[in-house]
Amino acid sequence: MDFILEKTYPKLSKCLTTRDLHKILIELLVEFDRVCRKNNIPYALAYGSALGIYNYSGFIPWDDDVDIAVDYFDFPKLIDALNRDLDKDKFYFQCYETDNKYNVLINQMKIRKKGTFIKEKNNINLPNKCKSGDGIFIDIVTFMGVPKNNKEHLRLLQKSKKIMPFYVFFDSYLHLNLKNTKRKLKEYERKIASKYCDSNYVGQSIIIPFQNWGENKVISFPKNIIYPFKQYDFEGHKFYSFNNLEEYLILNYGKESLKKKNNDKYVDPYPVKKRVPKHIKKIKI
Repeated sequence: MDFILEKTYPKLSKCLTTRDLHKILIELLVEFDRVCRKNNIPYALAYGSALGIYNYSGFIPWDDDVDIAVDYFDFPKLIDALNRDLDKDKFYFQCYETDNKYNVLINQMKIRKKGTFIKEKNNINLPNKCKSGDGIFIDIVTFMGVPKNNKEHLRLLQKSKKIMPFYVFFDSYLHLNLKNTKRKLKEYERKIASKYCDSNYVGQSIIIPFQNWGENKVISFPKNIIYPFKQYDFEGHKFYSFNNLEEYLILNYGKESLKKKNNDKYVDPYPVKKRVPKHIKKIKI
């Protein structure tokens, strides 16, 4: 079943669906996978994309984004690889390390498809300030060592949570580039990553303030559940995800998120009324 996206932009002759979007996202994934394999950079499909592997061997039909995790200490290597090997006739990427207008409170990188356009629903509070474009994208997040103690982990997250209202007001509404604030957050991120580099628990970068909101059950995972990354089938391709995918999904979303067998068929337990694209406001393919 196809799911209609929020709007088309500009007005097109037909409604765009998640299947139309998934074709573009696969192009981005194939190119990202090619660059990573060429440069020996491990990566893993994460969050809803990982759930899609388990339940559908591909995209969740109503999902409208892709999340990919790389190790924090592999991120500089990834930037070098993309600068060198990304097919720049078709794709481009954005991150703080190459453009200080990039928002540091969102995922660490976006790899975008040229000739497309996307506007997210959170664009008012977290707009894309990069002048290189607003193409359809895949998100890259970094995973780093974190404290085993959940209270300590949440305490470390408070820095970016407290800064966020101030950041959004000055960045989004007064249109100021908070260079000093961004630099300090990135320094804080580097400090925590180095301090917990040998931890047996890992999680998303400590400066991303949203990670214990919404449906996520936990925000830190035993290292042996995440690493080493393994290959899985995804839309007829071989892409990587976490080592113990089922255990990761149970911890992150709960056992009730996994497909269940009903007679001879596997069924998705996710409520039908919630099966809608969540992120897109306008799109052009």
